[in-house]
Amino acid sequence: MAKKIQKKGKLQQALVLFHYILQLFGCKDLEALSRDLKDPAYEGLNDDHESKLYHELCHKLYATGPLSIEQLYFYDQHIVKFTDEINEKRSEPIKWKYFQYLSLLFTEIYLDQYFSNPQALCDNLNRFLHDDFNHRAETWHELPDFTVDDLNKLAYWNATGSGKTLLMHVNIKQYQEYARIHHAKKLNRIIVLTPNEGLSRQHYEELKASNMDVAMFSKQGVGGLFQGKAVEIIDINKLADKDGDKTVAVEAFEGNNLVLVDEGHKGSSGDVWMGYRQKLTEEGFSFEYSATFGQAISAKSNAKDRKAMFDQYGKATLFDYSYRYFYADGYGKDYRIMNMNDWNDDDLLNMYLTAYLLCLYEQTKIYQSDVRIHNRFLVEKPLGIFVGSSVKAVSKENKNQVSDVTQILLFLQDFIRNRTEFSGYIRRLLSSEDGLKTKNGYSVFGNSFLALKGGYLVEDDKQKFAENIYDAILRNLFHSNIHGAQLHIDLQKGGFEEIGLRVGSTKDYFGVINVGDGKELLKLLQDKGFLCETKAFGTSSLFNNINSQDSTVNILIGSKKFTEGWSSWRVSVMGLMNVGRSEGSEIIQLFGRGVRLKGYRYSLKRSKMLDACYQDEMIPKNLSTIETLNIFGVRADYMEAFKAYLEDEGLPTNEIDYEKIVIKTIKSVDLDALHLSLPKVVDGYNFKKSAVVEPADESLMKKVNVKLDKYPKVDLLRSKNVQTANAASRYIGILGQEHLNWIDWTEVFFALQGMKAERGWYNLELRLEDLKYLMANPSWYELSIPEDRLNFHDFGKNVELWQDVTISLLRGYMDMAYKKAKSKEEQKHLKETRVTYYNIGMPDEYEIEVRNDLLNVMNHLKTLQEQVEANEFGKDLVLDPPYFKALNVEEHLYKPLVFLAEKNTNGNRPYVDVVTGEPKLKVSPVALNLGEQNFVTSFHEYCKARQDDVLAGKQVYLLRNESKRGLGFFEANNFYPDFILWILDGEKQYITFIDPKGIRNLKGLEDDKIQLFKYLQTEVASQLGNAHLMLNSFIISNTPMEQVEFWLKNPFEKGEFQKNHVLFKDDKGYLETMVDMILQYM
Repeated sequence: MAKKIQKKGKLQQALVLFHYILQLFGCKDLEALSRDLKDPAYEGLNDDHESKLYHELCHKLYATGPLSIEQLYFYDQHIVKFTDEINEKRSEPIKWKYFQYLSLLFTEIYLDQYFSNPQALCDNLNRFLHDDFNHRAETWHELPDFTVDDLNKLAYWNATGSGKTLLMHVNIKQYQEYARIHHAKKLNRIIVLTPNEGLSRQHYEELKASNMDVAMFSKQGVGGLFQGKAVEIIDINKLADKDGDKTVAVEAFEGNNLVLVDEGHKGSSGDVWMGYRQKLTEEGFSFEYSATFGQAISAKSNAKDRKAMFDQYGKATLFDYSYRYFYADGYGKDYRIMNMNDWNDDDLLNMYLTAYLLCLYEQTKIYQSDVRIHNRFLVEKPLGIFVGSSVKAVSKENKNQVSDVTQILLFLQDFIRNRTEFSGYIRRLLSSEDGLKTKNGYSVFGNSFLALKGGYLVEDDKQKFAENIYDAILRNLFHSNIHGAQLHIDLQKGGFEEIGLRVGSTKDYFGVINVGDGKELLKLLQDKGFLCETKAFGTSSLFNNINSQDSTVNILIGSKKFTEGWSSWRVSVMGLMNVGRSEGSEIIQLFGRGVRLKGYRYSLKRSKMLDACYQDEMIPKNLSTIETLNIFGVRADYMEAFKAYLEDEGLPTNEIDYEKIVIKTIKSVDLDALHLSLPKVVDGYNFKKSAVVEPADESLMKKVNVKLDKYPKVDLLRSKNVQTANAASRYIGILGQEHLNWIDWTEVFFALQGMKAERGWYNLELRLEDLKYLMANPSWYELSIPEDRLNFHDFGKNVELWQDVTISLLRGYMDMAYKKAKSKEEQKHLKETRVTYYNIGMPDEYEIEVRNDLLNVMNHLKTLQEQVEANEFGKDLVLDPPYFKALNVEEHLYKPLVFLAEKNTNGNRPYVDVVTGEPKLKVSPVALNLGEQNFVTSFHEYCKARQDDVLAGKQVYLLRNESKRGLGFFEANNFYPDFILWILDGEKQYITFIDPKGIRNLKGLEDDKIQLFKYLQTEVASQLGNAHLMLNSFIISNTPMEQVEFWLKNPFEKGEFQKNHVLFKDDKGYLETMVDMILQYM
């Protein structure tokens, strides 16, 4: 096959090692491997202390593939063990996101092959390179062959905020484990190599938090007693050819070191630094971590150096979760990039920088408006930063002949002094009369400040409103109530010698300047006429205290150097002046400081991208505004370079390229007259506040049945031809008192306390004596375990197993008992509730964002918008190709229902930019998926076909039940069925909960989601006490029966599925069967 001609490759196209591991799973890209792994429900461990993600990955292996389930189990047990170790001292244990787990799993696979047979690994990589990788149209075809010498270097291309530091800690343990297993030569040292002292200090604290022995490198420690015992941290600037006052000769480290390099490309610009790194890893191994490998390569001006670096990281990069993936998965903040074409127009520059302050104020106002923003969504108080490339140097382009930092201070001084002038700028910004346009002619701030514009638009006195906003900015950002006050610039006397900014006589500093030489800067500012003095601040550092809740600092000013090693969740607005014009990696690092987000329940996700299991019932108003990083760039040529780097990374530039189209929903029926009913817990009832769960209650013990299988996985994992082996031969045992006498009950108690805290079960009463009582009365569990593992012949190993079994059994018991208790208590407070459009969570509108290049789609949606507003929406809107639909389903309680396909006919995501991964079409609330759409349209066709026979004289209504906002069942693991169906026949209401879903991975017919119909027909129905309400539920399986795991393990007659209300969508007539079963139930 002829190779395509490629002029200049991108690193993403050359990641041969990454794709080698992917193909072991039968996948060509990360999306194919991770598509079914992203649900947060798969994070953490199951009750057998195995990763839930491990079990999901087992389904992706094919029978004759190079990886076995036994291998995956072996790797997972390592990951679990090492994660437990770094969690030991943490109050909030780490639970890996899917991409973090995969990164660790890829490391396991690689190290296993590397230590087992490096030559075989090298041969396999070259075979893959020539026979597969070089034949793909999307890959780079000019990488040289691997040599064995290449294999001791791994690189991880992980986005800032993706947790690469924690991965590093586990990587150390993984390497040590495989070195131990294969009796490798003892390491000389474990070294963390950083680009600067700031990052060194950060790594020191984080390694301590992971319960690891760590020390800052000391020249006096070279060759000392504890060499190789602790992780040693050194920044690369302390390495030299010979010893010096502040440097150490690289020769002193000898070879055979494990070296972990943060921001791995740092130092790669010079042959000397690269040589030091190579020397440290001779006969050893290195792991490198960076968010900016691609940008560092692109920034190389020398073609030879660029090629060498390209080849190195193309072959060494084991995992690619660069920012393109991180952002597309919904992690981190949204962002918006704005340009200032010319800073020599004083009026426009003042307008632009006023917009910066207005943006910071708007976000601060939103933050203060709802305590849940901080307490539940974990957003920190907004912080504005200004970063200039020069503290003292004067830019040639600046007509005022001042440095970047001075220019910022001049603006702040003018703003504080001149209320009339700057409230005028505020008025013009709020009315979109600011004169600031993009290169395409759009208003830069036309869609900004929406939380403020609502009040502005209805206010008659626009100038007065703007003046009030100005005053509020003074109060909230500058801690001042005085108009025309002076800006005070104070150099701290002694202490940290940093520069604080305050207004007038207030003692609260609103800002801090972080530069290398504060005294020199103060002298320059005095020469420019600023009011400067040296005074005592106290003993604390304004800069170091920025992340504290009591910090008064709202604005941080400095050169780009302060960002090295600095970490904060507060950055919300970023002003960049002449920064990074020639260094793309610095740009992305600055950018990474601002887009990090903790997110709801530490999901790391912005609220618009939360998974269903994380969605709060009420997301705070305007939360998305504060979850957006606003970047204000000065100098258009620099910002164009910034955007080019983002696009090269595969990131959307998020300029104003979208138009938002709002489609109102139309109520299809008058629910007040219809009197539809639902079972709902009475308003105001709170189980956690109203009931205490006593786990050792006898009535609970009778309802709980925990099954635990402790047979070795190697014995269990068989091919499909033999997996129905005789289960009767498996031994069922118990832990008797002779076993329980050896249990460490303190460890058991704290394991259960951790589970209680993790689940938020504040009303669960945990007592040590109850745990012992439960284990002494084993009627509630069934333990499958080899009989010899209950004997005492291998005492140490078996006691460890009994400890693990005890914790697993009690975790399973608490999970089931708590759900039973909650279900029982909530059942007492169930009542028949009249359905209204309010209590069913009907959305008032759809927000659809359309990228400007989808003109045809935009025109269709505007037509739909007009039809809906005129109440003339009749025929379905189906775009060509049919990946977007607005459906008019006659039976549904509102219209339209919006469908957005997840895949096109080629298996790719439609309406997504193939280069950047950026969605071109965004729908909120979440659109129907394919399974839901198929059910809705099929049911509509069925109703039309049967309206004159089985449905004659009956009324049929359908509702999409929104996850977390609709009706859910805690009894069935907080299950929110996708649809609710009402069939009205005289006085009778047949109320049925229907969920089209895949059932491949359910545990069996006894799964609570499947058995929901029994719970409804017995316990719920009896509580409601209305004989005219017939409750039911059905699972419509999108999985063919032949692919259902629990059926494959133990086949039974297909009729058993139907008896348990599981129907298969591929079966002709499944809707007929469902409706017949509904109407036959009395």
